[in-house]
Amino acid sequence: MFGALSLIGPAESMALASSLLYALTLVAIRHGLQGGTPLAAVLTINTIVCLGGLTGSLLRGTLLSSSLAPLLFFALSGMAGQGIGAVAHYIGIERMGVSRSTLVQSITPIWGAVFAVAVLGERPAPPVWAGTLMIVGGMFLLAAPEEEDGDFRSWLRAALVYPLLSSVVYALVPIFAKLAFAHQRTPLVGMAVAFAMGNTILILGRPLLPGGGPVRASRRSFWLFALGGVFNLFASYLLWSAFLIGDISTVLPMSRFYPLFLIFFSFFLLREFERLSGRLLLATGCIVAGGVLVAAFRA
Repeated sequence: MFGALSLIGPAESMALASSLLYALTLVAIRHGLQGGTPLAAVLTINTIVCLGGLTGSLLRGTLLSSSLAPLLFFALSGMAGQGIGAVAHYIGIERMGVSRSTLVQSITPIWGAVFAVAVLGERPAPPVWAGTLMIVGGMFLLAAPEEEDGDFRSWLRAALVYPLLSSVVYALVPIFAKLAFAHQRTPLVGMAVAFAMGNTILILGRPLLPGGGPVRASRRSFWLFALGGVFNLFASYLLWSAFLIGDISTVLPMSRFYPLFLIFFSFFLLREFERLSGRLLLATGCIVAGGVLVAAFRA
């Protein structure tokens, strides 16, 4: 066990821990959605992460000393992931359903590796590519609907573009973060700017969202969303720090373990909402084996 753990570098370890915390975020959101809307959840969580990054960067003195170039890259990161990516994700869910949309969006690590090679000059080893594909394959198994429904060609023509766009722009987030870190190594500043920009895009894009993007939350739901925001604040700090010190081609796949953590938490915390399927062992094997390959051949 400890020999396997020793394969994981600091950046990959932070990405894995980030994935665990993000799974807790999703647990809090699922409970909160009983009395609130998805947009209310995202806006609340983004605000908490933004305020956390803002407070931390002010205390460290890094925000006021920031230059324009990295701030622009951080803003582009938020526009891509927390903004355009989130809007496209919502529309994809409306047009295709949660399972199919998540299925398409799960290819984000592949786009991330491609962009890392093309833009940052990273050269992941062949086993890293193989591990990334295994992680994506495991996520496909977890996200795929149990039964086929609807006309494949109709949703392919009308809806595929939205989760596909979402997967691409989410993969751009670490690329813009890396370009910003080339100017200044300030993940807290990046979080503050990116999540603020994400909320701005979400608010401007509300008319495009299903039903006009209603923002409602009961008191209980608000506090659950806020709890999710705290989890996501620490998850984001770990992930942005991993982007700072590690390669995107290995960090991004290791940050996608949250479906497995979510299944574990669902068994204990969401049994009334979740049912474990027969594909769990195969999906688990693919994701874990892929993670081992990525970690073992990261350099």
